[in-house]
Amino acid sequence: MSQPLSEPFRSGQRPVVVVFRGPIFNASETFVRAHALGLRRYQPLVVGLEDKGNVPPGLADRVLIRARAADIEAFKPALIHAHFATDGLRVLSLATRLSVPLVTTLHGYDVSRTRASLFGSGRVSWMRYALFQRRLQQRGNLFLAVSEALRQQAILRGFPAARTFTHYNGVDLARFHRGGGGDSATILHVGRLVEKKGTATLLRAFAAVRVEHSHARLVIVGDGPLRRKLERLAGELDLGESVEFTGALPPVDIADRMRRATLLCAPSQTARGGDTEGLPTVVIEAMASGLPVVATDHGGIGEAVADGANGFLIPERAIEPLAHRICELLADAELRARMGTASRAIAEEKFDAIQRIAALEDHYDALLARTRTIAIETR
Repeated sequence: MSQPLSEPFRSGQRPVVVVFRGPIFNASETFVRAHALGLRRYQPLVVGLEDKGNVPPGLADRVLIRARAADIEAFKPALIHAHFATDGLRVLSLATRLSVPLVTTLHGYDVSRTRASLFGSGRVSWMRYALFQRRLQQRGNLFLAVSEALRQQAILRGFPAARTFTHYNGVDLARFHRGGGGDSATILHVGRLVEKKGTATLLRAFAAVRVEHSHARLVIVGDGPLRRKLERLAGELDLGESVEFTGALPPVDIADRMRRATLLCAPSQTARGGDTEGLPTVVIEAMASGLPVVATDHGGIGEAVADGANGFLIPERAIEPLAHRICELLADAELRARMGTASRAIAEEKFDAIQRIAALEDHYDALLARTRTIAIETR
């Protein structure tokens, strides 16, 4: 258990939501922190199994690590909200014990990975999910997919259509905002360095970009198991100091990098084992920052990036088209400005964090109302 929870929390009048994630918090999972921090009509009790050292000050007195069910029950939660289906399965028995509804957000791999790849991962929670995911699908009360593409995939994988909805993540439009234009040749790529992010494809495309734009720079923000391999590839391509690997950065620094960038590149791809994106938060953050986005037509990216309007969509693993679209944007300041304006407008319309949290809390209201109605009818 973390430091004792504050008295104002205990005496608060807003219903309590248990926000569950096994690791609290993985550095790349800013969307989980944003969910807990953003609640307005409800208040969060963050519950997890491991402290990863990324708890923001606003949640410091609202965290329980490896808590007993009785410790959680003492806060009289109205519902539990788990991130990723693997964690939804982990807390299914807790929701049953506390007699509260369970909401699970589906983010990508938890829907798309094959059963064989889950077993082969060596991760206990993933292997257990491969065996018992039907329990979650049958007994979970509400499933929220981060894109419509992911929702459709989830339904095909056995999630109930009547209880599975699309709910986009939002971003802080005040933190991610348009900058002064930055350098006219900085390509930004942000994400965990794993196969599905397509970073190797981007490096190869950037080598071609450098032929036409020798002053261009590629900034790769993030860390992960492929970092050393990608750094070696950059060396083999003779990219030298034109590529910067920053490692993982805090959200405030990522926002600053976006304000100084020319465009964002997100060449996501389906990895071996089926791992795919739902809708990368970084794409929405870049749009809020007024950046054009060059991305693949993958997962739910096309629900944010309109080809030719606020960026370009290309096929997965397509090196030459990726390089061509990057060069097109680097060469045309007017096109960048027009697409950047469109990006910001779409972010304001569809992905404002305040509006998305309000929509999430509407889901909570409706779920709790249905639960009360069922309880009355079964008496």
